[in-house]
Order: sequence, then structure tokens, then C-alpha cells
Amino acid sequence: MSKSIKRSIAFLGNYLPRKCGIATFTKDICEAVSREVSKNCNVYAIAMTNRSEGYDYPERVKFDIRDQIVSDYEKAADLVNTSKVDVVCVQHEYGIYGGEWGEYLHVFLRQVKVPVVTTLHTVLEKSMDETHEKVFRELIARSDRLIVLAEKAIPMLKNRGVPEEKLIYIPHGIPDFSRSDSKKLKENLDLSGKTMILTFGLLGPDKGIEYMIEAMGALVERYPDLVYIVLGATHPEIIKHYGEEYRHKLMRQIESLGLQKHVFLYDRFVELEELCEYIHAADFYVIPYLNREQIVSGTLCYALGAGKAVISTPSLCAEELLRDQRGVLVPFKNANALAKALENLFQDADACEVMRDKSYKFGMKMRWPNVAKEYLDVFRSVQKERPLIVSERKKAKEPILLSSKFPFPKLDHIMTLTDDFAMLQHARYTIPNYDHGYCVDDNARAIVVATKFYRIFNEGSALSLLNKYLAFVFYAQREDGLFRNFYDMRKQPLDEIGSDDCQGRCLWGLGYVMAYGPARFGMAAKSCFKKVLPHTQKFEIRGIAFSILGLYYYLLRFPDDEQIKSLMTILAESLVRSYQETSDEKWFWFENSLTYANGLLPVALWVASYSLKQKKYQDVAQKATVFLRQQSVRNGHLSLIGCKGWHSKENQKKAQYDQQAIDALWMVELSKFAYRYTNDENYLSLMKTSVDWFLGENDLSVALYDRVTGGCYDGLTSRGANLNQGAESTLSAVIALLSIAEMAYQQSEMK
Repeated sequence: MSKSIKRSIAFLGNYLPRKCGIATFTKDICEAVSREVSKNCNVYAIAMTNRSEGYDYPERVKFDIRDQIVSDYEKAADLVNTSKVDVVCVQHEYGIYGGEWGEYLHVFLRQVKVPVVTTLHTVLEKSMDETHEKVFRELIARSDRLIVLAEKAIPMLKNRGVPEEKLIYIPHGIPDFSRSDSKKLKENLDLSGKTMILTFGLLGPDKGIEYMIEAMGALVERYPDLVYIVLGATHPEIIKHYGEEYRHKLMRQIESLGLQKHVFLYDRFVELEELCEYIHAADFYVIPYLNREQIVSGTLCYALGAGKAVISTPSLCAEELLRDQRGVLVPFKNANALAKALENLFQDADACEVMRDKSYKFGMKMRWPNVAKEYLDVFRSVQKERPLIVSERKKAKEPILLSSKFPFPKLDHIMTLTDDFAMLQHARYTIPNYDHGYCVDDNARAIVVATKFYRIFNEGSALSLLNKYLAFVFYAQREDGLFRNFYDMRKQPLDEIGSDDCQGRCLWGLGYVMAYGPARFGMAAKSCFKKVLPHTQKFEIRGIAFSILGLYYYLLRFPDDEQIKSLMTILAESLVRSYQETSDEKWFWFENSLTYANGLLPVALWVASYSLKQKKYQDVAQKATVFLRQQSVRNGHLSLIGCKGWHSKENQKKAQYDQQAIDALWMVELSKFAYRYTNDENYLSLMKTSVDWFLGENDLSVALYDRVTGGCYDGLTSRGANLNQGAESTLSAVIALLSIAEMAYQQSEMK
């Protein structure tokens, strides 16, 4: 007789040994729930991973999601759907999931077919921007229950329109603290005879530690046995962006106040056993944090549960947990108030002991066994609704774009073609060809690739490439703002001025880096960008279209620049005139021939319609998009306009070869923008068809993208693929694959 398969509960969130509060919480709730359930139920975790080398996760973690890899969210949903999971519990914090405001999480939530219970570790009274609001609304809609860790969160969420029946308060869990002898524990920490104040948790500038250090300067003269310990490593994200600037600032403050024997910064992430030892040894716990909106604090819960006397600034969390004389609240950024509150407690031992007793008793309900039982009650309640929930979710159709069905974008061949100066134009098969040197065209495209790769995958190597490409483009700019295009291996120019396309491509690349690149790159790009603008009205049609695209990205970063909007209007009107002068009842196009990078032209009007709120631009863009699709799709696959003859209005005969990667790319980008502004899923299908051209769904059924090198063959000829993997084709393929990753989470917006 076969054994019955165990049912499961799955938790999604950060997980130890990743160093953060969410990781600790997820591990603790998993262990606590596991202890409470029967032997016929598995409890496992899906861990969020934020670094390429991953973490050495314990056996309970069955899968890890690389936070910037959309396909990993799809695979995690598939795991849940196929592994007898009764409920998945999501630990939600905006910073731990990929995309803007953690929007990649919705790739998982849209595809998972079991009930979802979401624990909200952050609750905000209002949205920060339009994207944040959209992400928040979808999270609420796709969660069957929402657990909040503070009672105050319930009215806040109700005011934002969250259904009350979805909201459940369960306190933050804490270990099973006992009332230990602090004197003995102080001996173990070499603090005998000291009065110990403690703050613990990951360190960052929002912690306000400098105000408590200043307060120590006022206290130690009267209380020479006083020590203040700040226990915790600097937050990894703070180190990533700012290094140890804040910790070093605190160290200098300690030295300037002569507090080296009274204030200690312990730079390490401690395990639970050691942390509990420090908490038990402490006489007072201080939270000088600066964030009023903080509604959850695991550190405060720990301190209360251990029966500590707590002094805190009035965050939303502290106001709730420290009421009824369980602690003392002091104003933000006020060292004098911190010092006075501590001194009052020093001098009133009875009041201090009453506070500790109240804290300890209050903390009993937060202990993990009690919290785990409350979670299981919620899980059982959604289990009663499971048939309806599962039935409704099974009705959802599979997304058109599944990132896991496409190759993962690679920088390998791009790096091969890039030397210390810039990106080379051509290759002999996969080997860089130095004979033809460099061109600005390719390096402008490469700016987009490097920026987009970093934006989507948070890959540091992309920034190193971006440095080189920007430096080359800056080098190629003349005094009048225009760019030379071609350079030989001696870094000498081969032309006096590049084509209009070249100028426009530079605006596209520079605009993109301003919109989405790190600020230090964007500011450098802005100066270069502005110098080109006086020339744009004289460009040919593709130079104009690229310029509009560059202006669109510029306005994403600087939306109130009216001069840029005026210039975009002039350029967009120029495209519309070209369309009106050339189109007729059979030819809905801007020129008398379909030639190269055709999709770029309607793309320019799609983005202009968005930036300028002009419906007439969208009307022209839509007509041209439909026309180009009719000319470019045959028998269900992309059949591009060949460069040996093109496709003229007069004879209506389309050249079939040679087909170029750049044309497939602009069909991908055209589909992407058309979908964004119409929500018409036919454009997603066209986007998939266009990317599939690179993968073998073309007139010759030949794959052009090399999955090993990450390069792309230089076009499709009548005899097969041109096996050289040059810059233009490779960059085109990589941008196309990046756009799939970019769009995979956007395709199923809430209706």
C-alpha cells in the first residue's frame, strides 16, 4: 500500500543565514509552526536571495529565489502548485523582492494556485507614488488574509480601503525568555559592576544612535559605572551603498566625547543564544530610532519579552507596545530627553521594577508557541475556503510571457567584445575583430544594455561596462555637441561627424541611463545629453525617433522640464507629418519604404503620447503598429524585411533576406510599448513571436542566439545564419531578452 503524501505549509521570505530581521522572523515562525503541527504536515521555506553566491541554507529551505530573476518566481510558484501545499505564508517587506517596490513578487502571486496569507512587516499610511500604489493594491487583492504585527495597522489599512475581513492582528513572535540573574550574565560579558544599557539590531543612519551617545556624555560624569552597548552589524544594504560611513561617524563621536570606556559598538550579527545573553544582562534597553512610521520592531518585542526597562522614541510601534507604563517615550533627536529619562529610572528603582514586571507579563502572549497557534488558526480558516480559492485561481490562464521559457540574458559575449577602451564593432565568429575598430552606435546601445542589466538584475559587473561605454561616448562628442562615430584601434576618429541615427542613439542611451542608472552616471550623462539637443530638429526620421525616445527617458527622471516637452512636441509633430504625407488607404507608414529598425518609428509616437498626453500620437502609432505587424508576421512567426531590396510602397514586393537582428529587436520594443499603453495582450503575443525569431522561430528555423556565448549571429541569409557574432546583433538579442525579463511581471495587471 502506498504511503499518503504529506500536506505542506510553505513560508516565503528571507531566511537565515542571511542577516536581517525578516530572515530571523521567517526562520523562527517556520520552526514554531513546525513544532505545533502534526507529523502528517511538512513545513518548508522558500528563501529570497540577494547575492549571486547565495547562502548556505538549512534543509528546511526547499528553494531559493534570486530576487532579481523573474523566472525564479515562476519556478517557485510551480513548486508550490505541485507539492501538496495547503497554504503559503508570505513575509512582505518592500525591500526584499525584486523590481520597483518589490513588484516581482506578483509574478509568484499571480501564478500560485493555493491560498495566500501575507504577513505585513511594513504598513504605510499612504502610497509613495503610482507604482507603489499599484503594487500595494495587487498585494491586497491576491492575499486571502493579511496578518499585521501591530493593532494600529488595522485602522490604517481600513482607511486605505483594505477589507476588514482580511485583516488579522497577531503580535511579533519572541523567544521563551526567563527572568535571569543579570549580575551573573554580566560576569560572562566582562561587565561586572556595570549598569548596562543596550541597543541591538542592524545598524544604519535611521537608528539615531548618535543621540544616545550624546546622552551618555551627559550621564557618565554622575554615573561612572554606566556602559552603553550597541550590538549589531551594519545593514548589508547600507554597506553596499554607503560603506561604513555611519559606524565611523559614531566612532569619531565616541572618541571626541571621551567615551571609549563607556560606549561600545559591537560589529557583528549575533545568533539567538548570544543575543538573549546580552538582553538578559542589560539593565535598560534604548531605542533612539528616527522613523515615526515604523510600525513593527522585533528588537522592541524582544526587550519587552525579557522584562527590560525600555526608553524609546515615539514610533507607531513604540506608542502601542509601551503604553500602560510598560516603557518611557521621549522625543525624536533629543539627547537631553534620553538622558533625563534614564536618570529618572536610575533614581526610582521601584518604578523601574514595576515597568519591568509589566513588560515581562505583556510579553508572554508574544512567545512563539502562542504566536504559532494563532497562525495555524488563520491557516485553518483559509483552508475552509480552499476549494473556492483553488477553483478561482485555476481559472487564471497561463501568462503569455513566462520568463523561465526564455534564455537568461548573459553579458559574456558583450564582455568578450569589450576591451579597455570600448566595445568593438565586429567579430570573426566569436573572436573580436580589431580590423574595424569601434563605433559610437554600438556603444550607445551598450549603454542601454549595461544600465538595463544592472537595473533588472543588480549585477555589479554591468556598472564596470557602463563606465567604459559612457567614457567612450563622452570622448566621441565634439565641441558643438555632435558625435563622431567610427574610431580605429589607435583611438583616432575615422569620420568628422556621425549619422543622424548615431546622434539619436546617443540620446537614447544617455536618456536611459538618466532614467534608470545610478545617480552618479545620470548626472554625467545629462551634460552630454543637453549639448546634442539644439541639433535634433535637423535630423532625418530615425534620428528624430531615437531623439524622442531619449527625451522620453529624460522626462521619466525630470518630469517637469517644459523645454524638453516642447522639443518632444516639435519632433513628434514632424513624425506625424511624415506619416500624413506618405500614408494612404493601403500604406500606413512614415516613409515610402519599409527598411531597417522599422519598429522604432511607432515606438517614438507611443512614448510621445504617454509623455505629452496626446491621443493623436497614439492613434498614428497604433495604425503604424498594426500595419508593420501585418508586413512582418507570416505563418505565425516573424518574417522580417530583408535588407537586399527592402519593401517599397510602389511595388509592394518584400525582400526576404538578409534579415537583421536590429529589426527583430525593434519589433520586441514596439510590442512592449504598445502593450504598456493599451493593455492589449495581442501585443504580448507579438513580443513573444519577435523574441522567438532569435531562438529559431523564423523563416529558416535557425537559432540566431547562441545560448553558450550569449552572442547573436549577424543576421539570417538565404543560406542560413551569418555565423559572425558582432556587436549590433548581440546587443539586439540581449536587449530583447532583457525586455522579456522586464515585462514578465507586468503582463497580468489587476483588472
